[in-house]
Amino acid sequence: MMTLRVGIYGPAKNERKHCDEWYESCKNADVICIADTGSTDGTKERLIELGVQVTDVRIKPWRFDLAFNVAMSLLPDDIDVCIRLDMDERLQPGWREALEKAWTPETTRLRYPYVWNWVAPGIPGRTWYSDRIHARSGYYWQGHTHEGLCARVPEIQTFTDDVKIWQFPDAKDKKSDLPLLQECVNEWPHDARLRAYLGREYMYQGQPDKSRETYKEFLSMSWDKVERGQAMVNLSNVDPVNKEFWLRMASIETPGHREPLVNLAQFYYDRKDWTKCYKAATDCLKITVHPMDYTCTPEAWGYLPHDLLSIAAWNLGLYQESYAQSKLALERLPGDERLQNNLTLVEEFLKTNGILIESQN
Repeated sequence: MMTLRVGIYGPAKNERKHCDEWYESCKNADVICIADTGSTDGTKERLIELGVQVTDVRIKPWRFDLAFNVAMSLLPDDIDVCIRLDMDERLQPGWREALEKAWTPETTRLRYPYVWNWVAPGIPGRTWYSDRIHARSGYYWQGHTHEGLCARVPEIQTFTDDVKIWQFPDAKDKKSDLPLLQECVNEWPHDARLRAYLGREYMYQGQPDKSRETYKEFLSMSWDKVERGQAMVNLSNVDPVNKEFWLRMASIETPGHREPLVNLAQFYYDRKDWTKCYKAATDCLKITVHPMDYTCTPEAWGYLPHDLLSIAAWNLGLYQESYAQSKLALERLPGDERLQNNLTLVEEFLKTNGILIESQN
């Protein structure tokens, strides 16, 4: 186990409600530096009371990469490991010991489980291996928004399951990233990742033509299979005439991901093509190893494929399979009224027709 000097950094503005829990989660760090970008709600004062080193910073025009680079620069040079920790994020207990155990003399960046959102209190939603723990030197943030951590040095990444960061995002309307993303792509026209984000933002903003064009540009630039698969899934939403084509292409591009197949099953469900819905949902459930990247959705790895398969099986006369899949769907989304009604309907049908076997009770 290595002994490390660990620094926490990030910008903050009007995050008073998060200060205490955020600090409690990271107080075992050696140095904590925050760049306050104009708080008026007491954020700065409370962080100082807690012992955080706070520096006033003004960034105009606003760019997230500059804010994080300035915050990182506040850490002393003798820090070994830097952790970017946004104010709505929490390091989970035991992180310090786990970090010193996982980090090696060769490590430059640590990958760790990151919970991005929550299906319900205590039930994680999207979860993947994030990468915001890194060595003090050789790294910088790039991108007006959706900033990426870039390396100036050869990287050695280490994976751990024992350092965990959970995000608790505020339930509030988020401003559109479109203007900043357009600036990003203009400044870095060959950055495929930023172009994919721009395509997604056009989709979010109800501009399907621009989204299609941007995603197709992205596909001509990138060979990252996960990113390409996600782009194809999104293209299926903004190019409805070719929806089936894009979902099939996505399933070929990322054969270890459930998302294209569960969307394909939903596509056939909407058209009452029960044979194809059954096949797509069955193929989806054959994928049992969770890839742990940001494209994985809790629905695809939860109740939805079982739900679609149960409905398709019912319509194909496969009543026992419909019953089994209905039970599995409800187990993954307990308390859902529609799923409970479906299960009751199938169970009563089987009992009435003397089909239900004892082991299925």
